[in-house]
Amino acid sequence: MSNRCPRPLAALAAIVYLSIPCSAQTNEVPSVKGEVHSDTPVNFRDYRVELEDLNRHGEIYHAELRLDGEFEMRHITAGEYQLRLTTLHGDVVQQDFVTVNSLVPIINVYFRTGRKPTSAPGTVSITQLRHPPDRKAIQSFAAAQRFAASGNPEKAAAELQKAVTISPEFADAYTNLAVQHMRMQRFPEAAEEMQRAIAIAGPNAMRLCNLAYAQINLGRLQEALVSARAALRLDSDSAQGHLILGSLLAGNRRTLPEAITHLERAAETMPSARAVLERAQNALQAPQPN
Repeated sequence: MSNRCPRPLAALAAIVYLSIPCSAQTNEVPSVKGEVHSDTPVNFRDYRVELEDLNRHGEIYHAELRLDGEFEMRHITAGEYQLRLTTLHGDVVQQDFVTVNSLVPIINVYFRTGRKPTSAPGTVSITQLRHPPDRKAIQSFAAAQRFAASGNPEKAAAELQKAVTISPEFADAYTNLAVQHMRMQRFPEAAEEMQRAIAIAGPNAMRLCNLAYAQINLGRLQEALVSARAALRLDSDSAQGHLILGSLLAGNRRTLPEAITHLERAAETMPSARAVLERAQNALQAPQPN
């Protein structure tokens, strides 16, 4: 993978991190330690952590969580990462953005289990009730989870494609297929699949944030703004929604005050958002050109 500066992450790296200088960063951090915290009891052994390098797409590090929520990864290249908390089957339950370098002694992740969902997690749409997934589709879905857990998004996507071919109304399969395509930087497919999942199962904050992420990478920034705002209408506590919306708004000086409000909310539970917030505050305070 080339180390040259990628175009706007395609967009999110440039937007989320505002104006980070892009350079051929090769500094290696010998050991990266982290802790996952939760306000409610959690069996951390049921989860894993992934770090995906935002400048070297496809470079992903994995770690198992210990019983106390601690994890460690070795020989990580310094830079900006997307951190994903997943189940052992590869289902993504939370995404954050973190910085890895020798000056960050530990990565703190706040597992947001205490938020009240906007709808019951077991809610199923009428479409899903009328078209339950076929047994073979469920088998492909389970196979995809195993491939995702082993860090093989291509094979996971192939199994999920089988699942939706067999059962075209299998919303969870479309959602996970979109995530696998995003991992492979296939954003047109990801956006289409996430929209299909929303059409079947209805919108929620997670699906809308993922859709916004894909739209940003496609350069469809106005659509991403709409998706991020819709996510926050459904879940006003969505830190990812606040981060995405705040980062989008920070690209325009006129909307910097609103951007800062959202970034402040994101920074409450996402330590990596604090750097983004600081840059937005500095941009607001900078003198305007004549």
